[in-house]
Amino acid sequence: MAVAIACVSGKGGVGKTTTTASLAAIFAERGRRVLAVDMDPQSNLTSGLGFNPYGLDRTVANLLIDPTRELREVVLATRWSDLHLLAASPDLSGIEAELPSVIDRELLLRDAVRRDTDASNYDFILFDTPPSFGFHTVSVLAAADYVLIPVQMSGFALKGLKETLRTVHAARQQLNPLLAVLGMVATFVTPRTRFSRDLLDGLRTMPNLRLFNTVIRVTVRLQENALAGEPITAYAPSSGAAAVYRELADEVLAAVIAEAERGG
Repeated sequence: MAVAIACVSGKGGVGKTTTTASLAAIFAERGRRVLAVDMDPQSNLTSGLGFNPYGLDRTVANLLIDPTRELREVVLATRWSDLHLLAASPDLSGIEAELPSVIDRELLLRDAVRRDTDASNYDFILFDTPPSFGFHTVSVLAAADYVLIPVQMSGFALKGLKETLRTVHAARQQLNPLLAVLGMVATFVTPRTRFSRDLLDGLRTMPNLRLFNTVIRVTVRLQENALAGEPITAYAPSSGAAAVYRELADEVLAAVIAEAERGG
């Protein structure tokens, strides 16, 4: 069975899509079969993996609207071996209104991924979510095993974290009792500032929450690669930013193994 990890934050601009794309690419370059799923109508993960969201006729919306569609019919192969994409387009924003008014609509994504035997061929499924806690994010939480929370070094970080944790708790209670928070990753860190250092210290003291040791600093490379249509490991494979995300990938893999060993 694939390990499904959702990258979730209620705040935009925290590095969520960059983290999702980077981890997906790194897992794939290490020989793991990876499915990246874009559940954000802004479609940044889709464009970040080299596709034009406005020119696609196969997206995640097809699976939500038509239960007879199979995953293999919709998934796109990327330029990178072992990395596939379930794309989004801006039309995804109107999908909720088109769905029938039935109970458990938030389980449509989970069921669409699980019902296809192709899903078992992946080692990892990585979900990117919109910066809100509406239908699309809740659908991802219903389908995921773990949640990875990017926390930007800003004055709103702790407030956004609390809202994320509250939503994860609600999803666990109502839709997905096995859902677990894998950990937090600090993004847009400026180590030389006292604010970043103090906020990191505060995050480290939060009970029952793992803060990954790897911190994502503010770099020009990460700003550039967001427009390049490829992950940082392809855009600047020898850069410090790529190296840092490889370190984060190591930590995420170790955390997944640790959770599995203790039955999490």
